[in-house]
Amino acid sequence: MTQDTTIRRSVGQVAPVIAVILLAGMILDQTNSVTPLVGTIAATSNLSGSEIGWVLNALMLGGAVSIGLTSRLGDKYGHRKVLIVLTLLALVGCVLAATATGFWPLVVGRFLSGLALGVPLGFGLLRPRATARVVQNVSLAFSMVVSAGAPLALVASGLMVERGIPWQAVFWLTFGLFALLLVFALLSPETPVEARRSVRVDWAGGIGVGIWATAFLIGISEGPSRGWTSPLVLGGFVVFAIVLTAWIYQQRRTPEPLMSFKNMDVRQLLVGLSAQIAVAAPAIGLFVGLTFLMQTPTSSGFGLGLSALQTSFVILAMIPGSAVGYLWLRWGLTNLGPRLVLIIAGVGGITTFLGMAFAHQTVTLVFFWVFLYAATILSCFTAGYALITASARQDNTGVTMAMQTIIINISQTIPIAIILNVMVPGPEGFVPESTFVGIFLACALIIAVFVIGWAVFAPKRLSDRHAIDTETDPTKITVAAH
Repeated sequence: MTQDTTIRRSVGQVAPVIAVILLAGMILDQTNSVTPLVGTIAATSNLSGSEIGWVLNALMLGGAVSIGLTSRLGDKYGHRKVLIVLTLLALVGCVLAATATGFWPLVVGRFLSGLALGVPLGFGLLRPRATARVVQNVSLAFSMVVSAGAPLALVASGLMVERGIPWQAVFWLTFGLFALLLVFALLSPETPVEARRSVRVDWAGGIGVGIWATAFLIGISEGPSRGWTSPLVLGGFVVFAIVLTAWIYQQRRTPEPLMSFKNMDVRQLLVGLSAQIAVAAPAIGLFVGLTFLMQTPTSSGFGLGLSALQTSFVILAMIPGSAVGYLWLRWGLTNLGPRLVLIIAGVGGITTFLGMAFAHQTVTLVFFWVFLYAATILSCFTAGYALITASARQDNTGVTMAMQTIIINISQTIPIAIILNVMVPGPEGFVPESTFVGIFLACALIIAVFVIGWAVFAPKRLSDRHAIDTETDPTKITVAAH
């Protein structure tokens, strides 16, 4: 069988795998749509503020515990097997949450749903069967689905609250998405043996990353509500510091670490991660800061006095913005290269947040800034996916995407904690305009710092050394034929 024939046969097998990846992105958005329903859930289930916080965080904790180890198991034993098991657990979790009458079933249900983060496993399935162009296009499409789905999920939740639809419907909808994911996982071909890692599983490394990530997320997420000196928060940070130190020591000494950078394009990987980290604080600035500003009463002299549902409709500007971003990014990565794309998108992001800081007097203006945000700085996040997936080997794509997820989750929780601490109502009863201006200016400054770094370190061209049409190892080139 010739190499061209093998590649054509391989590409024909990836349709259900692409469906798995895109569905996993939709599920990410859907599982986070619970946030607008917290008041309704707390009232009908008689939950305290602390308990509802654990209901929200259980999903994040499940992902932190699971993602490092399960993605590594997928790289070794086959991503399809692991994905099917995790999806079955998520289905059980959705049923528990949808039928819950108290605190623990909700927490356990959300935790089980968090275990099934299908994105790393989906890309692990795709990598050994896709050309460099297919991997890039799927990365861009996945990011666009996530970007467009987030505001849609928020609007759907807001409509549920307004129409009096039971909150359990969210979990049943999530159940349906997981069921569909299971169908496509069953239809997907398993990761070929030749594309799996032949070394032993680093159990200590996989469990260790779950512990330190969980401990950090507990500390940073509980700090704003419980106080930064509370035993739970301090204990979380102490456990994080101790376990992370031990984990780094263990990873440096083990001959088969959880994350091996051998034969990877490390520069491209780090630039891709930086592109996504650069979006973390601005994203929180938009979803939290701009949302609060829009809901501030008009009597303040600067607020727009919108309801939660009206605010979510303004955020829908992300959908056309994401579509424009996808189209220009797909063209830009090929014709301009990552360096120019990141610089242009970054400058657009700086412009966006300067506009939010000094021109937020009308709904039309805010709608335009949200659109521009999605078309520019959010493109950096999308480009980051293309850079990261192209840097990974066939046998470590799952764990590479898992570490990316952990890093992004952590980089998002830090600005959340900071913004929630600075958004303190003044004597008039609302957050002062100067606070919002400061948040937006800080976001613009953060983006500017990253733009300078990209101008120096970002690659001029996107390279993929390990796709089936670029791999030089003959065993990897023919892997799809098995």
